[in-house]
Amino acid sequence: MARDLGPLDVKVLMIDGEHIADHCCIVALAITADGSKVPLGLWEGSTENKTVARHLLADLVDRGPDADDGLLFVIDGAKALSAAVNAVFGAKAAIQRCTVHNRRNVAEHLPETERAFIDAKLVRALHNPDAAAGLRDAEALATLLERKHPGAAASLREGLPELFTVARLGITGTLAKT
Repeated sequence: MARDLGPLDVKVLMIDGEHIADHCCIVALAITADGSKVPLGLWEGSTENKTVARHLLADLVDRGPDADDGLLFVIDGAKALSAAVNAVFGAKAAIQRCTVHNRRNVAEHLPETERAFIDAKLVRALHNPDAAAGLRDAEALATLLERKHPGAAASLREGLPELFTVARLGITGTLAKT
C-alpha cells in the first residue's frame, strides 16, 4: 500500500470495485512490460464511485508508476471509474472497457430467447480486428435493438468507443488466464 512503484514498468492498470460485506474496495492491479501482474493498492468506500476511485488513482500517482508514455486502463462499465481515470490521468490514459461486463449488461436487458443471437452479433463486432468496422457494427446493433429493447441499446452505447481501444491500438493476441 505504500511501496514505491517507480521501478515497475507498468503498461496496463486494471481497476475494479470489489464488494466485501457492506464495503466496496476499489482495487488496482498492474500488468508490467514483462507480463507480470502486480497488486498496487486498494481504497475503501461504500460504493464504486468517482471520489473513491480518484483517491486510489491519486495515491498511485504519488507512488510513481510512469505514465509519460501513456497507460492502458482496463475497467468495467462503471462511469465512475472512467471519470476518475480521465480526471487523474487525462490524455495519458487509454481506456478499454471490459467486453465481458458489457455483454452481460446488454444481456440483462434482453429476453432469454434473444440473448444468444444478440450476443453472437456483439461478439463478432467486438472481435473485429478493424476497430472502426467493429465500432460501426456495434452501433448498427444498438440501432437494431433501439425499438424493442431500448435498455439493451443504451447499455451497449454506454462507453461504446472504449470497447475498441485495444483493437484501435493494434494490440493483438490472447492473454493466458492465470
